[in-house]
Amino acid sequence: MTDPKISIYGVGGNTQPTRSSGSTNTNSIGFEPSLFMEKPQPTEATSAAPQKSDIDAQVQKIQKKLKPGTPKLSNQFIKKVILVAKDIKCNPEDLLAIMYHESRGWNPAEANKKANGEILYGGLIQMNPKALKLVSQRYAKELKLKKNITMNEYLKLPREKQIDYAQGYMRLFKEECQIKKNARLTTGETWGIIKSPRQTKARNKAFLSKQERLIRKIQKEIFVTSNGNKLDVKD
Repeated sequence: MTDPKISIYGVGGNTQPTRSSGSTNTNSIGFEPSLFMEKPQPTEATSAAPQKSDIDAQVQKIQKKLKPGTPKLSNQFIKKVILVAKDIKCNPEDLLAIMYHESRGWNPAEANKKANGEILYGGLIQMNPKALKLVSQRYAKELKLKKNITMNEYLKLPREKQIDYAQGYMRLFKEECQIKKNARLTTGETWGIIKSPRQTKARNKAFLSKQERLIRKIQKEIFVTSNGNKLDVKD
């Protein structure tokens, strides 16, 4: 059994968290505790961003694909999602779908809590306080994060700023799963490294295929499809 003192990945065991909205339902996709390396190693700076005209065009493509009725997203937020996706080597639409599901509509203040009000995990990526602290310490300078930010402070950040912490969070998960920095994440791996680092690290095909199907289902809820085509970021 994982030592809870060093587990930073989501919530495990029989804890029954509640949503900040008062609901007693947990995330429909559970999280699995995982051991993390004893001493995080430094990473290189984020790779160069795409040309402005190229990324602006990608932002507009995503804006046009969002279904009417979905929460309105700023161009700045979508631009940051695209840059984060380029950094961690995943598809931006996959990342948007994951955040939409985890935060119930891209709500940066979304939180799962115990009955006594203690926050178990929250935000766009639904990280727990230990993970947030580690991310803020490790990437404070590189990603311009507030070092040792509290969960309450984090949940008050707008999407456009909270995504910077999510970037560091995704880097940590990718590294924990021993996926090379320049390796491109599949759709299943993008969610798998968050949901179950252990199964993703083992490259469990059944598990990863299931995560891909779930993301495709969410994408149908939020995007207007056109001949099955899907936006991607060029390397």
